[in-house]
Amino acid sequence: MRRDRRWRSVCWRGLAGALLVVGAARAAGSQASLPEGKGKDLVETVCTQCHGLSNVTNSRFSKADWKMVVGDMISRGAPLTEEETATAVVYLAEHFGREKAAEGSQTEKVNVNKATAKELAAGLGLSDKEAEAVVEHRQKNGAFAKWEDLAKVPDLDTTKIEARKDQIAF
Repeated sequence: MRRDRRWRSVCWRGLAGALLVVGAARAAGSQASLPEGKGKDLVETVCTQCHGLSNVTNSRFSKADWKMVVGDMISRGAPLTEEETATAVVYLAEHFGREKAAEGSQTEKVNVNKATAKELAAGLGLSDKEAEAVVEHRQKNGAFAKWEDLAKVPDLDTTKIEARKDQIAF
């Protein structure tokens, strides 16, 4: 009887380990891929320390916006030198800039009155905390009518919103 319990325990641990490996492999496979170019490895390595690459691939910012986003990430602990920062910003603007969006389909607007916090973060380049603050403010105070109304949201960097006001829908 005791041997059966140990055997079951070993089986369950093995199954749990296998599921963990399969889950990790699927997550790695579902990770968005980046186009080739100087800075790809840098962006891939540094950005995935805190979030998925979809945060990058779904964003369409100007070079100035990418500089601001990368600066924000550095202030949160992203380990980049000044030279690496410049390389990352050029790479991001070249491959995920507004100009790139204009070449393909138009960047989808984000409806700040309907989007989830995750959609707000990805679509407008907000931190998770800022995106959740927008959703909370909207739930407590009602819908936003214009982008300037977002200035009333506590802890929201309004310069980010102003820079992306053309990407906001109501």
